Amino acid sequence: MTITNSVAKKPAAKPAAKKPAAKPVVSKSAKPVAKMKAEKPAPLKQYKLLTGIDDSTFCDRVCDHLKLGYELYGSPSITFNGKNNIVAQAIVLKKKHNKKKK
Repeated sequence: MTITNSVAKKPAAKPAAKKPAAKPVVSKSAKPVAKMKAEKPAPLKQYKLLTGIDDSTFCDRVCDHLKLGYELYGSPSITFNGKNNIVAQAIVLKKKHNKKKK
């Protein structure tokens, strides 16, 4: 006597289909940046102390401020926090020379 064990096999689960990447939504009413109303930039502060890790990013920040019309004020400072060199540089906004009217 042979005993057969008939077990119903379930079909193998299908792998989940990958969804296509979402496309960015662009509004048809979006205006180009050049045509948008220009906002007034925030007034520049007279004095700033820039601080950060001594790397090229810090140097770029200082250069960007020099391009905005700031000038270096005093000597730079440097310290070590146990992991990185931390630098500081004071900057001031250049004074505009007013011409005297006659």
